[in-house]
Amino acid sequence: MTIQIPLDEDHHVHSSFSDDAVSTLAQNVAAARQRGLRVLCLADHVRRDSAWVPGYLSAVEALRPVPGLDVLTGVEAKILDRTGQLDLPESAGGADRVLIADHQFPGALGPVHPREVRDAITSGNVTAKEVISGLIEATAGALERAARPQLAHLFSILPKMGIAESAVPDEAIGHLARQAAAAGAVLEVNEKWACPSARTVRAFAAAGVALVASTDSHDCRDIGVYSAVRHLADGTSPGAVP
Repeated sequence: MTIQIPLDEDHHVHSSFSDDAVSTLAQNVAAARQRGLRVLCLADHVRRDSAWVPGYLSAVEALRPVPGLDVLTGVEAKILDRTGQLDLPESAGGADRVLIADHQFPGALGPVHPREVRDAITSGNVTAKEVISGLIEATAGALERAARPQLAHLFSILPKMGIAESAVPDEAIGHLARQAAAAGAVLEVNEKWACPSARTVRAFAAAGVALVASTDSHDCRDIGVYSAVRHLADGTSPGAVP
């Protein structure tokens, strides 16, 4: 089954406003134009105390309009706990998208490093089923809290915790897909982490959720360059990128 994912767009591109990226906003825009993209979502990591967000939004606005290219602003925030609280500053309200990210496991008392969760599963203190249930609940809660949400690299945390995405029940994926549709969210199909799987992408598409491609680029040389996403669009899952 072929899945319709526009590949002349990139909906998750980091700039030097993120401390782990190397390219400037202007370099990202220039690379997107060179590759003939129609849509570019510039998205940088935020925390609740990120004071630079207004300056970031102003810097993007100064680059607009860009002929032939729709430039969006995004902020990427991790899910903090099982209720879906996000690591998001109030100043992020002006962004076009809030990218909901599973950087750490959203535990009942706050974020937990995936290695700790993996060890807890190995020791028998928690089951993979319980971890999956908690992740689904937290992600659904985040969808209700975020304005203009985008699910960033959904389920990328699972292999880091020693869990295969295939272990997520169809019912859980369907529930999350319906929550995303109700929230008006978009689902990002992520090149860097080759996720989510074709099964998940199909479920979200069937629920009416818009699908967008992203490279999760941290260097402008990678913008709009897709391999894993092409496989996923064709209905195959090439596996997570290390």
